[in-house]
Amino acid sequence: MSIVATRIDYIHAERFGAPPPGSQLQMNINITIEGERSVKRGEVLELPFTASISSTPNVVTVTVRGVAVLHGDVDLKNPPPHVHEPITQIALFEVALILRELGFPPPLPLQSRPQSTPRYI
Repeated sequence: MSIVATRIDYIHAERFGAPPPGSQLQMNINITIEGERSVKRGEVLELPFTASISSTPNVVTVTVRGVAVLHGDVDLKNPPPHVHEPITQIALFEVALILRELGFPPPLPLQSRPQSTPRYI
């Protein structure tokens, strides 16, 4: 079982204003995989998801809804991590792009991978 594709169906973002000067902006992230609303078509399963981001103080909200297209069988009540992780990455990537356009930092700090030296055999 693997994710074949993802499709974003709905994007909504709203900026209510600039954060008050000197305030710390906290992002609240909620990602929901909605197994009860999944649709099976032959060997393909469409698994809906929703990512919601809101800030404290309340200056911005973003909602992204989409579908992950899976090939194979999956337990809809408890999807395995190799289904959760790509959905989370895709949703957070879309949210980060939208927040950037609205003038806000990404919801999660960007992590840099340690540079490794190439090894030759």
